[in-house]
Amino acid sequence: MSENDKLSLAERLDIAIENLTVWHRVTLVMVIIGLLSLSVIISMSQYYFQQEINKHGRITEIHDDKTGDVELTFIPNSEQIFSSESIVALYSTQTWLMASNGLVIGLLSFLFLWITYRGQSYKKELKTIENQLIRQSYLVNFETSIPEGTTKIEKILNHSSLVFPELRSFGRDKSEGRKLSYKTNQTIGNETVDIVVATKKGDFIVKFFDDVSFKTIDQFAQTLSKSNKRIFRVLCVAKNYDEELQSNQLSSLMQKLGLKYNMDLIFEEEQGYSMLWIN
Repeated sequence: MSENDKLSLAERLDIAIENLTVWHRVTLVMVIIGLLSLSVIISMSQYYFQQEINKHGRITEIHDDKTGDVELTFIPNSEQIFSSESIVALYSTQTWLMASNGLVIGLLSFLFLWITYRGQSYKKELKTIENQLIRQSYLVNFETSIPEGTTKIEKILNHSSLVFPELRSFGRDKSEGRKLSYKTNQTIGNETVDIVVATKKGDFIVKFFDDVSFKTIDQFAQTLSKSNKRIFRVLCVAKNYDEELQSNQLSSLMQKLGLKYNMDLIFEEEQGYSMLWIN
């Protein structure tokens, strides 16, 4: 059995998204290197062209006072200069190089835009699948399983590790001596949160409440937003939510928060948890 076969679907999907992101970045770097290399080649050709011209004379502008026209002319250093055919050849080469430069830059620009568009499209599709998977995993694990652990912190983290691959090491790799590192009772603004786990996607934050109203959620959410922290997900775990949050207005109320991170509302029950809102 391969190493990937041992991973859950959520973990494999997370790895796929990371690989896509790496591929996208590498491709963009390759395009940039190509553009820079092309620019260097054209610059060198321009340098050698000018160097060849300067060996025999110089190109300057001549102003016609009668017509006001400005023309370029070649002024030789001596009577013995290279032939006109040589000048035409140099000029033709330079023109060809500039035309090729424009064509290649156009093609590379198209490649850059296409890769950017397709990369973002693939990433968006995978994120949609991941969100659906998280929702299903939430419902299966939080609604049907009894949490493991002796404290409410251990219980919520053990349950969360079944949903989010970023937390998978908590309580699941004890044989390898690994354990998720987390902090408790951390102050953010004027709010104290119960759990903060630093993940590669940002902070995973858990806050326990007794009774929660929309005003409470709004104040808490705005405090986190103003902190400018990089937040991965926020779990609000409460024993009771007011009637407004349990009504059909919940969706519109959560949209009013204008959050740039995901926030979930979870009921804390005697034997486990149940979901009120999954972002």
